[in-house]
Amino acid sequence: MLIKVLFTSFLSFLVYVSLVGSLGTDELIVGIIIAVIVGIVTRNLIVSDERKILSPSRWLSAVRYLIVYWLYYEPLAHWDVIKRIFTMDVRPSIVRVPYSMTTEYGVMLVGNSITNTPGTVVVDVDEDKGYYYVHWISAPSVEEGFCYNNISKGFEELVRRFLC
Repeated sequence: MLIKVLFTSFLSFLVYVSLVGSLGTDELIVGIIIAVIVGIVTRNLIVSDERKILSPSRWLSAVRYLIVYWLYYEPLAHWDVIKRIFTMDVRPSIVRVPYSMTTEYGVMLVGNSITNTPGTVVVDVDEDKGYYYVHWISAPSVEEGFCYNNISKGFEELVRRFLC
């Protein structure tokens, strides 16, 4: 149980520091207090199996996800949106995108990755049928397979490596 609290507190502290943007003493103390409270309250929501936390391959896969997301998907999507602003080449649509993630955390993480990427926003999730409904700034096709391959497949492959 202690490892769950420590891990969840650590993640919460990293998020807090990244959002506050300061390493002042006051901010660090408040951040530690908040992180410990969040760690205690959410330890079972964030961590289901303590053994997974200690796996170096999972940590490397999580780091790989962050690097690929921030250095590939984000710049590519930003560039696409910038081009569309100047050319006004938009064909917005709400598309249905199937997902194959089996955990709530995986569905949430992939959905947030889609939403945080410019040009796409998850507007609804149908958990019973396994679909995201995504507003896509310029949808070349609304066919489910095409949408899956171009919107969520890459995120699912990266997330699956460290969640499963």
